[in-house]
Amino acid sequence: MNILNDLIPMRREDIYKIGYPAKNAYMPFLRYVLKYADQDDKILDLGGGEGSHSLELKRFGFKIVCADINPDYIKLSQEKGVESYVMDASTLDFADNSFDIVLLFEVLEHVKNFKKILKESKRVARKYVLITVPNSEGYKDLGPHLTYDHFLAVDHVNFFAKKDLKVVLSEYFEKFEVEKAEPIVRIVGAPKFFNYIIMGLHKLRLFRSKNYYRLYAVAEV
Repeated sequence: MNILNDLIPMRREDIYKIGYPAKNAYMPFLRYVLKYADQDDKILDLGGGEGSHSLELKRFGFKIVCADINPDYIKLSQEKGVESYVMDASTLDFADNSFDIVLLFEVLEHVKNFKKILKESKRVARKYVLITVPNSEGYKDLGPHLTYDHFLAVDHVNFFAKKDLKVVLSEYFEKFEVEKAEPIVRIVGAPKFFNYIIMGLHKLRLFRSKNYYRLYAVAEV
């Protein structure tokens, strides 16, 4: 009996799952918006999913519109009281310069036509396009048997290191900045108090992490 003959081939989709939209707003994203937005700015949350970030920005007093290609997500966003539209991000049904700021939070890693989305985002923005994507740099430094969780998501089709994102943005924007953020300072298996010490040292800039989980970019229109 040959056990290998009885094995069923496994697909990536059988093991890993898709990344669902945020149920709650992620505070670092909101702080990034507040860094660049004025109170009277009109903002497009492109690929905004269920409108979690849009809702919080609306509560902050911003004029916010959420757009996503998934009608089920948009229905949930509308139920939250957010102005929301089902729309393909690569062919937006908005006029040029319709918004002051366009948000692309955790979007570009999901779509094959991300360059079209960047082009459309620039077209409808007057001031800035704000972008976040998972960072794919430095995974070899994580240690044996470890990797970034976003490498495992079946709906992630693009993977960006800082230099990659800079090259892409340079095709559409003259002025932009890309920074690594959200340092990985925990040691797997270490006592909780030890990781608290490491995080404290990092905040005091007495310890620098080699690994950062996410890339943040601002592109000026």
